[in-house]
Amino acid sequence: MNDKPVLLFVDDEERIVRLLKIMFRGQYEVYTALSAREALDIMETVSVDVIASDQRMPETTGIQLLAQVRERWPATVRLLLTGYSDLVAIIGAVNEGEVFRFLNKPWNQSELRAVVAEAVETARSARATRQVIEPVWQGNTEGSQFSIASQLLAIEGCDADRQELVEMFTYDYRIHSASSLKEAIQVLIQEQVGVIVTNAEVDGMDITDLLAEVARIDPAITVVVMTASPQSDTIIKLINSGRIYRFAIKPLSPNLFRLAVNAAMREHHRRLADPRVVRRRMQREGGNDEIYSSFVESLGRFTEVH
Repeated sequence: MNDKPVLLFVDDEERIVRLLKIMFRGQYEVYTALSAREALDIMETVSVDVIASDQRMPETTGIQLLAQVRERWPATVRLLLTGYSDLVAIIGAVNEGEVFRFLNKPWNQSELRAVVAEAVETARSARATRQVIEPVWQGNTEGSQFSIASQLLAIEGCDADRQELVEMFTYDYRIHSASSLKEAIQVLIQEQVGVIVTNAEVDGMDITDLLAEVARIDPAITVVVMTASPQSDTIIKLINSGRIYRFAIKPLSPNLFRLAVNAAMREHHRRLADPRVVRRRMQREGGNDEIYSSFVESLGRFTEVH
């Protein structure tokens, strides 16, 4: 039996998919499609670990295709390849397609190989954990329906906006609020936060590097980022480095924003089914001095924390 990970590349340019197949066929089982319709036909018959799609294609865009894949085959990890910095497409990539990474064309071969390898590892892990927890989620696609012990951290410098966030979720989750990076990091060190809701900038600082460190230390945490001034490059960086789960533009639509945060909390609980994540969290809870010190040191470099 061939147990090679399965990749599916989708692009309306035959030259590109042929090149991608040559790049990856030695290590993976590779399928290619020249349209979204052809890709979906393949997905119907093959268990695909990772799908990488171009954005600009006839009939159906890459985002529309990846959104369908997310809905029908949620364990398949989704990558978007594009040569255009289309703001609407980028926001759709994270909110509708839940894209794992956003890659620009022409791509760097080493970077592409590394991203595909990471995506495959994520897909294989997701399939295993989803089998364990899938029954829990059946019939639970709307609303939060989580224990009040589910913890949310809202990082917002504006007092009025921060209070609005607290009021929006106070009956759904145990919510912590922070007006600065220092306060936020103290909460992250002391509490087992499930979801972070934050501005793209805090204390005048781009939040991406901090989020990247949080993702490295505690991959169970999911992140929803807000901004009043969305920029393509910033969002791409937040997706690729900050590993954000959802993106929202201010002023917030309360109903849509609640759906985004609730989806992020569901994803957090799914991630908690991964034994590697549980083990890491248990080490922190158990008072392992080395783990705790490393956590404090890693986050403390972003601001002075004692």
